[in-house]
Amino acid sequence: MGLGNSETQPQSGRVWVNVLVDYGGQPAAYTYAVPAHLAVQVGDILTVPFRHQSIGAIALSLCTTPPASLVADQIRSVEGIVEQRFFAPAYWALLQRVADHYQVPLMQVLKTALPPGMLAKSQRRLRLRRDRLPHPIPDSLAPGVTTLLDDLQRSATGDYTWPYLQKRGHSYRTMQQLIQLGWAESYLAPPQPPRAKQRQAVTLVGGDPLPPALTPRQQEILATLRRQGGDLWLSDALQLCQTTSPTLKRLVQAGCLVIEPREQLRTEAGPWLAADQPKPLTPDQAAALHYINKNWQGSQFLLHGVTGSGKTEVYLQAIAPRLAAGQSALVLVPEIGLTPQLTDRFRRRFGDQVWVYHSGLSDGERYDTWRQSLKPSKPLVIVGTRSAIFMPLPNLGLIILDEEHDSSYKQDVPPCYHARTVARWRAELENCPLVLGSATPSLDTWVHCRGLGEASLLDNVGWAPPT
Repeated sequence: MGLGNSETQPQSGRVWVNVLVDYGGQPAAYTYAVPAHLAVQVGDILTVPFRHQSIGAIALSLCTTPPASLVADQIRSVEGIVEQRFFAPAYWALLQRVADHYQVPLMQVLKTALPPGMLAKSQRRLRLRRDRLPHPIPDSLAPGVTTLLDDLQRSATGDYTWPYLQKRGHSYRTMQQLIQLGWAESYLAPPQPPRAKQRQAVTLVGGDPLPPALTPRQQEILATLRRQGGDLWLSDALQLCQTTSPTLKRLVQAGCLVIEPREQLRTEAGPWLAADQPKPLTPDQAAALHYINKNWQGSQFLLHGVTGSGKTEVYLQAIAPRLAAGQSALVLVPEIGLTPQLTDRFRRRFGDQVWVYHSGLSDGERYDTWRQSLKPSKPLVIVGTRSAIFMPLPNLGLIILDEEHDSSYKQDVPPCYHARTVARWRAELENCPLVLGSATPSLDTWVHCRGLGEASLLDNVGWAPPT
């Protein structure tokens, strides 16, 4: 099943979209009508109605005529777009190849590739209808109904999920009784991805001369903010200027500041690290780096060196020219426990261009990291475990698998993919080099790389520990 030829919605006339949905563990393709106000494109993640709930779906193709077996007026409509143009052609081809090779439904591969919550199912909720409540409330109500009504009235919104109310001890029958009385209604909330985290920020506006009515203390605050670049989080500004929120709000009223909510990306927090510089390479390291940089396209290399021989420095100096050329890099490690030590080395060299992705992060951190890698404002270095091979970096210049022999790269639940195999496919599709580093390479890699030709024979370099 692939993407259709029609990738954009026609300017006029009715349009239908073929989507891939997952219901009850049975992924299948279905057709939905596209409302006039939605600009659906192939590769979009959509919300569609399915039976009595809303579920996530992937837009596969668009068509101007529905299937002959369906009545056009009876086809249900797409409810909304969760994420636009998620799948680049090479990325989509990779997902399809994984599904075909490992004999699993495409939806299982999609769930592995997407961040948590992106294809979440809708929630059934109970909402209080305050406008329908009688005054006073009758005393003849059953005790369970009275307790449920009290819980809903104590809430500012009067709106809870059914599972939450059941955990609170309210039975299904009690909730149905409240609905039958007309005092509450049951509805389905569409799936929502994790929300962006918001934080108040202070921005200095206007220039010299300052308004004449400012007090010396207000002028001092503005001077402090200007020395810090004129753009700070509100909490940092309050601490730095040793002032209060009302004081800053008066400066807002004077037209000197703007205080507004701004998205704060949730990323894995690491300690502050001093920057370092590229280290001198040994002759063997320099030879290895020369081969990698000489072959920028889809070549594969085995970087064979004992522990402490300087493989990481070769990784760093191979990544640097890619970042300078506007390309990103993907670095995989077999286990979460190995991520911090490697990440620290990379952050000393590349600073905030280094991001981390693994299952130990919160859902919000994984969602933000995934979303930033989809459309990054600058080239990134993603360091992660097995699942990071599916990070949707749009301009990938290099893939590195450290400790490529480790069995942790093999997933033992469907889809049972091997990250090393998927990395080879992705390097081919993205036309970028793949570096496989190990002190004890796997037999598969040893045989595979020795058969690639002279340019990849880096498996017998005898490195000395770097000075």
